[in-house]
Amino acid sequence: MVTVPSRTIIFIEPQGRAGRPFNAWIGRWPLLGPITLATILSERGYDTWVYNENISGPLLDNADAYAEVCAADVVGISIMTPTAARGYALADRIKRDAPNATVVFGGVHATFMPDEAILHGDVVVRGEGETVIEAIARGDIRRGIVRAEPPEDLDALPTLNHDLMRDFDRLLAQRRRRELYELPIMTSRGCPYDCSYCSVTQMFGRRVRQQSADKAFADICRYVDRGFRRFFFYEDNLTADRRRARALLERMADMRLRFNAQVRVDFPWADGSRRRTVDRELLRNMGRAGADVLYIGYETVDDQTAEDWHKGYGGDQPLRTRLREDTHILHDNGFWIHGMFVVGPQHTQATTGEIVEFARHNNLESLQISILTPFPGTVLFDEMRPHLLLRDYPGDWDYYDGTHCVYDHSRLGISGMQTSVFDAHQRFYRYLGPSLRRFRAIIRDSMRLGDKAALVWNQAQMVRTTFRQWRDEISGFLDMVRAKCPQCL
Repeated sequence: MVTVPSRTIIFIEPQGRAGRPFNAWIGRWPLLGPITLATILSERGYDTWVYNENISGPLLDNADAYAEVCAADVVGISIMTPTAARGYALADRIKRDAPNATVVFGGVHATFMPDEAILHGDVVVRGEGETVIEAIARGDIRRGIVRAEPPEDLDALPTLNHDLMRDFDRLLAQRRRRELYELPIMTSRGCPYDCSYCSVTQMFGRRVRQQSADKAFADICRYVDRGFRRFFFYEDNLTADRRRARALLERMADMRLRFNAQVRVDFPWADGSRRRTVDRELLRNMGRAGADVLYIGYETVDDQTAEDWHKGYGGDQPLRTRLREDTHILHDNGFWIHGMFVVGPQHTQATTGEIVEFARHNNLESLQISILTPFPGTVLFDEMRPHLLLRDYPGDWDYYDGTHCVYDHSRLGISGMQTSVFDAHQRFYRYLGPSLRRFRAIIRDSMRLGDKAALVWNQAQMVRTTFRQWRDEISGFLDMVRAKCPQCL
C-alpha cells in the first residue's frame, strides 16, 4: 500500500473587477477546474480545499483562511484573463509571506500566457491539470512550465465534491435549500466548431471528449443523493453528440429533475444542412429530462458577421430567418432561452438595435450582449493586436472580460460601444414581457410558494443591482480611457 505524504494543497479562484455585470453569474457558478483537482487529491488522501473569492470574499480580508493558505505545501491559482492580475497579486503576496509554499498557476490564461504567469509563480500548468496534479502535490514538480496531456478517459474522473469549496453552504443559502441550487457539472470537453473569437477549441480541442452516458448518469445520481435536484451543464454543447445526449437524457427522464445547458440554436435539426426533419425525439428527451433554460450563443443576426467569425450555421435561407425558425421550435417545445450575442468593431448603433428587436420579436426570455474581446490564444487576439489600446499587462487584463472595449478601431468609438451595449440591455429589460414570461414559468414550477417568492425577489434585485454597478463601472472605465487616449472616445 502506498502511503500518501501528509501534504496540504489549496486551490484559489480569484475574483475579477467588482462592477462587471457577469459577476452575478460568476458568483453563482464556480469554475469546476479547481473543484475537480481538489476532488482527485482528496480521494487520494491529501488535505485539500478550494477558496473562491467570488463566494467567500477577498482572501486577504480573511485572516484565518489566508493563514491556512500560507501554511499549505502547494497553492494552485486558476486564472482566466480578467482574473489574471488579481491572481498574480495574490501569488506575489503568498510568495512573500510563505516562501516555502509552491505556487502553481493553471487555467485558460496561464495556458496561453505561461511566460507571463511564471514571473509570479513557481509552476505553470498549460492545459488540463488532471494528469499532472498529483506529481505537483507530491512535490515531484516544483519549478517550470509544464504541458499537461489532456485526460482521454473522462469516465476515470471522480464524482465532484463541491463541498470541498469553502463557504459552499453560503452559496446554497442564496437558494434556501440544496435542491433549488443549479449545481454546475461538466460531462464533456471540447467543441467541434472553431469560432475565431473563442479559446475553447485551443484549450480543449475540436475533438469532443465525453463521459459515457452511464458515467454521467451515475454522477448525477450521486448528486441527487446529496440533495441536489437542479443542474447546470457547463459543457459548451450538451448535444454535440446526439446519440450520447439522447442516452443520457433518457436515463434522466423519470427523476423529476431540472437543468440548464448550453446548446446550439440549431440543435433540433438532424443535420447541419437543415434538409432533414427536426429531431423530435431529442426534443422530447430534453423536455422529459427536465431541460429548463437553454443558454444559446446566437452571437449575431447578420450573415456577413457570422461568416467572418466562422460561426458555422448551416442552411440556405438568410441567417435571421433560420434563427427565427430555430427559436420558435425551441419555444414550441417549452424551453426558456437565454440569448447571447456579440458586437464588434465593425458594428454600429443599428446593430444593437437589431439584436434587441430580434430578441423581443422572437420572445427571448433573457438577453446578454457582449463586446467582442480578443482573448489570448485566439485567432482574434493576433488579428487585433495592432489595434489594442489597453495593453499595459497584466493590469489591463482586468478589462478583457467581454464588457469593455479594449481596442481603438471600433466604428462606434470606445464610449459609443460601451453606451450602445448598456442601453441595449436597458431597452430589452425595460419591457415586462420577458419578466412576466419567467414569472409565469416560476409559478408553474413545483417548488414551494415561499421559494417561488424568494426566487422572483432575488432575480429582480440582481437585475437592479447589476445595472447600477455596471453603470458606475462604465463611467470609471471611460475616465481611465479618456486619460490614456482622448481621441479614442
